[in-house]
Amino acid sequence: MPSYEERGLPGRHRTILVVEDSKQNRAILRALFEGNYHVLEAADGQEGIELLQKHYETISLILLDVYMPVLDGFGFLRFRASDERYGNIPVIVATASNSLDDEITALKLGANDFVVKPYNPEAILNRVSNTIRLRETASIVNQLRWDVTTGLYREDFFFRRVDNLLAAYPDHAYDMVCSDIRDFKTLNERYGRESCDRLLHDLADKLKVALPDVVSSGRIGGDSFGFVIEHQQSDWTAILDPLIRNMGVAHLFVRFGIVQNIEHDLSASQLCDRASFAIDELRDSEGAGVSWYDDALHQRKAMERTLVESVQEGIEQHQFKVYYQPKHDVDTGLVAGAEALVRWIHPELGFVNPAVFITLFERNGMISELDRYVCREVCREIVNLTEAGLPLVPVSINMSPLDFDDHELPQRVLDMANEFGVDPSLLHLELTETAYAEDPDVVVHALEELRTFGFKVELDDFGSGYSSLALLNLLPLDILKIDGGMVRNASRLDDFRIIRCAIQIAQLLGLETVVEGVETAEDVQRVRDMGCNLIQGFYYSRPLPQEEFEEYLRAHAKG
Repeated sequence: MPSYEERGLPGRHRTILVVEDSKQNRAILRALFEGNYHVLEAADGQEGIELLQKHYETISLILLDVYMPVLDGFGFLRFRASDERYGNIPVIVATASNSLDDEITALKLGANDFVVKPYNPEAILNRVSNTIRLRETASIVNQLRWDVTTGLYREDFFFRRVDNLLAAYPDHAYDMVCSDIRDFKTLNERYGRESCDRLLHDLADKLKVALPDVVSSGRIGGDSFGFVIEHQQSDWTAILDPLIRNMGVAHLFVRFGIVQNIEHDLSASQLCDRASFAIDELRDSEGAGVSWYDDALHQRKAMERTLVESVQEGIEQHQFKVYYQPKHDVDTGLVAGAEALVRWIHPELGFVNPAVFITLFERNGMISELDRYVCREVCREIVNLTEAGLPLVPVSINMSPLDFDDHELPQRVLDMANEFGVDPSLLHLELTETAYAEDPDVVVHALEELRTFGFKVELDDFGSGYSSLALLNLLPLDILKIDGGMVRNASRLDDFRIIRCAIQIAQLLGLETVVEGVETAEDVQRVRDMGCNLIQGFYYSRPLPQEEFEEYLRAHAKG
């Protein structure tokens, strides 16, 4: 709400429009209000309309006579009601008739109060003051309550309303439906904020119509809405698909998370969190979709919360164990390297699937700390091997795309190697193509610096997803690792031509090759004949804990 200075008014003075045909009454009212209010005067309803049209943004109250020439007060009220710009300006109607019919008619036409002439100075001042204060208080409350873009409740009012609703009707069944827009930031950049605000407004209107039995609705984030509805057994896909298809904006994908038959002892905020967890399940989907929060998702989220809360303790207590999967030289059959793979033996949950905690840590940013931990553990193991007089082989360490957000990464890795006195050539750093996609220039610069320090770089999982041959020229690499999925598919189809081509391309570029996922003697022979350098897979060995790996080296590595 603009300040009085911004309205062009003296000090804190509000503006009152007096529409009164009696010149004497106008003089009385002007004398009564001056000093506290800025007064505009009109001698009839038509003049009052002209002043209203010109000054409506600054007028705090209208004092309106009923019986006037040209246009009476009832006509003025009908005009005011015809335009929403004037509807929030309160009106006190004044007449000398003391007619109940006049009062009822005025109130029906939107008047806020009714006074009888002659004016009682103290009474009229109090009525005007109270009416203006109520109007301004209501205006402030409405600004706090409603989201101006969508017309939905603001988040805090929505949460409060839902909490009150659940407390008032403990035996009633409701559902919580939340929505968001996939890649909304991209839409903002492409179409601009003003267009996207209109989009949000239209989407909110369509959702209020499309969703059945809406009890309350709110905007709970930049592009996120929440709706409490009567519990449904409906086909949600049938309800939401037409809406999704008819938004009228290309590449607009609306996603929905639904919590059915909600628990009344949960807060609105918790219910929206659960619906958002359901939406998160759609993160890998290409377009729009609907997902439900259920017991399985609840258990998984509870486990993820436990993992996140205990990761730091896990690192400090060395609950994370490094396993080593050997790589065998195709010519000699001896161990010529290994890949470090992290495993988590949680004191309460036991063995935690790496696919679970690694994916989780990549989402919340903890993966970089875990990668540093693995690097230090590998350096420590190389020292152990040296002190035990065991053969030394290069060990590959996986790197997350998030690791490259640290511009000091190359120096940090070198510092760790130097701290343990480990030759950088014994540390190979594995990355996937996704790391390059995040910030190509930064990744290339970091890899070049790492190679300058003596580390070797391996491109992992080549052949999975959308491998790009151009990357082999763009990235500073030493080794190409061919994904085990390619080997399994080739073996199933009895067609190894693509693997042969990948090995030949690597050879042309001067890269060594590692073929992963080799499980049979026949496949070993095939990839050996194709000219690959190293083989990694269950045919030779599964990933081994530290002690077993050391015994394996003793038996299968060149002494």
